Amino acid sequence: MALTISDLTPISLCIATQELLDSKRFRNNFCDFTLFKYRDLKFLDKIIETKRQLNSSSLEKNFLEGHKTAILSNIDKIISLVISRYVNLDSRAVERIVESAKIIMEKVLTASNFDQLAELEPEFRSKITLKVYELFMISSRPR
Repeated sequence: MALTISDLTPISLCIATQELLDSKRFRNNFCDFTLFKYRDLKFLDKIIETKRQLNSSSLEKNFLEGHKTAILSNIDKIISLVISRYVNLDSRAVERIVESAKIIMEKVLTASNFDQLAELEPEFRSKITLKVYELFMISSRPR
């Protein structure tokens, strides 16, 4: 059975969201490849300035709310995709994923800094990413 991009979307969103929740690595590694590889870019100074601001405790609030909205949007999409694709496969597992996702969304909304977001990464991985991956693997098996 050939997999399509559409088939991979739920698990891909989980992985991307997990990366966003690992906010320490996100901030430390922000655009590193571009910074080290492409020294001739016109916008390189802007990337450097953005990276400095991301890692400044006094300026992190400038980015925190936007970061949180990206995470929340991804989780919302994950919930929608999990329900639409996997509810007939294992409705109980889907229900647990949705409940966990709603709890994590609430925690994201109340996070007041990047460190609080980073604390959610293990919970997201165990209760969302791995569970969605299990459903994905079951749905990918030949019938």
